Amino acid sequence: MMKNLEQIRAKNAYEWRDEIGTGQDGGRAVAKKVPAMIISNGFIGALAFALEDNGGYLTVFRAILDHLHKAGLDCGIIATEPAAFLAELCGKDAATLRAITAESMAYLNYLRRFAKPGKEETNGDNSAN
Repeated sequence: MMKNLEQIRAKNAYEWRDEIGTGQDGGRAVAKKVPAMIISNGFIGALAFALEDNGGYLTVFRAILDHLHKAGLDCGIIATEPAAFLAELCGKDAATLRAITAESMAYLNYLRRFAKPGKEETNGDNSAN
């Protein structure tokens, strides 16, 4: 059965729903912050921050990289670990970076919806969506 890219994104995001709640910062709040980080700092800058943070942000980027590889949208980057992926991505052209950024943003739309609320979202705040 052939699946379209939207179905692949949703399936891959759903598989990571339990993992996104782990780390120093966790849950949907972190998944919601990553797109803004990518827009402000670029994919490379946001990934570099996640590597330094080594918490919930890194977990979100692991989910992104897993999706890119499973969907065959990694643009020829072999590395699956975030630091090695970053090193390979720095050697690619601008079109590759744009393609990875665009697909990551599309994937994050699903990931943030499937992610479970983090600690800060469940402590008395019922407005989390």
